Amino acid sequence: MEKNRKVSYYKELKGLILSLKDVFFLSPREIWFLKFLEESGYPLDIVREGIKKFYTSLPPEKRSKVPVFFAFKDIKRSYEAFLHKKARDIKIDWKERFRRKIEEVKKYLPKDFTLRVPPSEDEAEKILNEIEDLIAKSLWDSLTKERKHIIIKKYAQFRKDRQVFKLMIKNEVLKMWNIKSLSLYVD
Repeated sequence: MEKNRKVSYYKELKGLILSLKDVFFLSPREIWFLKFLEESGYPLDIVREGIKKFYTSLPPEKRSKVPVFFAFKDIKRSYEAFLHKKARDIKIDWKERFRRKIEEVKKYLPKDFTLRVPPSEDEAEKILNEIEDLIAKSLWDSLTKERKHIIIKKYAQFRKDRQVFKLMIKNEVLKMWNIKSLSLYVD
């Protein structure tokens, strides 16, 4: 067997999730959510940590009824903490990264957009998140009704969790234009 062979998040996390939830199988939505996390580049260890945090915070009798995608907030929090620690460990030049990220997406910004110069690394990250949201909304608005309908239908099963639903649509739109994360901490 090849040593560097990539194993899917589903195969890696299935046992953990089933044992935490005390169920026999994952729903198709849960499997799809794990695939989404994998495609979005969330590190496996971070996803595992976020899922553990989420389910261990729930009373055992409720775990079986709560789908894994509700763990997204904990996964996202763990990922952001990981990225901040990684950036501080390697001591990135956040000003240069900020400038480079803006250059990469300048063509997608509205003509009347005024860029605020960030006084700190945290403020730079906040500005980049706002710009990413602005670009995603602008690109979404530029899509035809038919294309929007296709995307909404694709992720409709996640509608009950608005945060995950919006994130999946945003990710899909940015992927259509091959726009990578604007975070300072993601290359």
